[in-house]
Amino acid sequence: MGRGLLCALVLVLACTAAASATGDRTMVIRLKSLTVRIVPTDLPPKGLSKGDSYQGRFRLLNVVPQFGRKAGAAVGEEDEKLTLTSADTAVVVGTVTLPGGTLVYRGGGRIGSSVPIPVVRGTGRFAGARGTLTVGGGTSPLNTYRLTLP
Repeated sequence: MGRGLLCALVLVLACTAAASATGDRTMVIRLKSLTVRIVPTDLPPKGLSKGDSYQGRFRLLNVVPQFGRKAGAAVGEEDEKLTLTSADTAVVVGTVTLPGGTLVYRGGGRIGSSVPIPVVRGTGRFAGARGTLTVGGGTSPLNTYRLTLP
């Protein structure tokens, strides 16, 4: 066995042992997001500009069976505020309410980007959660939460 392959194997085993030692577990949640309402606030100047915001509420449906409910079942709500920091960048903050707890995400970037948004905390069964939210395209996007829980 070559030295490089041996080092790689030792590194993989060490990382696996570290994750096991901390007791962290991972969870992936896939939900379809349906818009309930979006309230825009357009500050001067007219059109997309710094300070404009969009307050949204969304209903969340299971894409696969999870939370003890079948695919297609309503399992939660999401409240979100997106605030423009320029005509093409924004910060977003949101709270997702699911059976047994909540998740909070917060991030910023270019409008229309598919870069994952950091999940910064959780409550209840999601206490201590960290991870990402990836929002798919379309009018009823697939939201994928990749979480690490203590």
